[in-house]
Amino acid sequence: MIVKFHARGKGGGSGPVDYLLGRERNREGATVLQGNPEEVRELIDATPFAKKYTSGVLSFAEKELTPGGREKVMASFERVLMPGLEKNQYSILWVEHQDKGRLELNFVIPNMELQTGKRLQPYYDRADRPRIDAWQTLVNHHYGLHDPNAPENRRTLTLPDNLPETKQALAESVTRGIDALYHVGEIKGRQNVIQALTEAGIDVVRVTRSSISIADPNGGKNVRLKGAFYEQSFTDGCGVREKAERESRIYRENAERRVQEARRICKQGTDLKRIFNQERYQRPYISPERTSGEVSENDRRYDGRTLENRTENERETLAVADYRLSTDVCHDREPAVVPWRDDTGEPGRNQEAERESGEAEREDMGRGVWNGYI
Repeated sequence: MIVKFHARGKGGGSGPVDYLLGRERNREGATVLQGNPEEVRELIDATPFAKKYTSGVLSFAEKELTPGGREKVMASFERVLMPGLEKNQYSILWVEHQDKGRLELNFVIPNMELQTGKRLQPYYDRADRPRIDAWQTLVNHHYGLHDPNAPENRRTLTLPDNLPETKQALAESVTRGIDALYHVGEIKGRQNVIQALTEAGIDVVRVTRSSISIADPNGGKNVRLKGAFYEQSFTDGCGVREKAERESRIYRENAERRVQEARRICKQGTDLKRIFNQERYQRPYISPERTSGEVSENDRRYDGRTLENRTENERETLAVADYRLSTDVCHDREPAVVPWRDDTGEPGRNQEAERESGEAEREDMGRGVWNGYI
């Protein structure tokens, strides 16, 4: 699974909603999982800010997740993306796409906090990318999903979602040609790739550590080629398979270290984002006369006072409570294994033994969740 955020967000609400569901709401392979499409469209149209919405996709190589897994991943993503916010503070539309032969969970979020009317920015790449990347690592590891960062899964060509079809076709055609030359032994490294492109009459206009940019013969913007063939590390074609196997083995051996680091980054980033969100979108003070049924969980935890006006014990209590609410796979503790169905509270479960049965858990990933919060 990979998390992608789209650069779009400045148009009206009909754009993203119509794309996900079709203008007549009859797009083949599209299913609304959560949210009201028309409400989201209207909220986007009513948003007065320059960037009106945030959209993206959780893209899976798998066709389906284990029962209940889809909903748990969606809920986990929301809590890590917007920690400290309750469900009544934002609107989100989740739409499943299956038309590509694999699972895609698309989301659209109007960029307005619903209780204050202030601008909501769920995702700012420079600040939020480390946290979201860490969450992606944790979810892929926990559910045994296809890991795009694993050496054996690196693609020979990686294209952005918004690349025009003509430029996408050019990039794919060029890569097929390079791949054919590689398999007959004429391509052994990136320098051979550059030479082959030049000999084919293709202008190489820029070379970076991870990509090669070529001029589009039809004009317009250059086409950036990214993938295994175009990386600086592609230097020894004769040993590509052996190198990939060696890198894959090292990657697997470092899995636990990588997961622990991802937990640390995800927790740290979530804590910071939670504090920011609660400071920016403070809920109004709730008077003692209001009944408990009228007071939300966030009102009880966060009564309008800033963190600076609280005691150290109060700040610590808030941090722990909100962290447990806003994270799941991002916790430092070892994961507890619980059933997908609601916890029955049955005593006497040997969770330690279940944790040790890693292979059995991989075969039935639907049985395991992190700390019971996914």
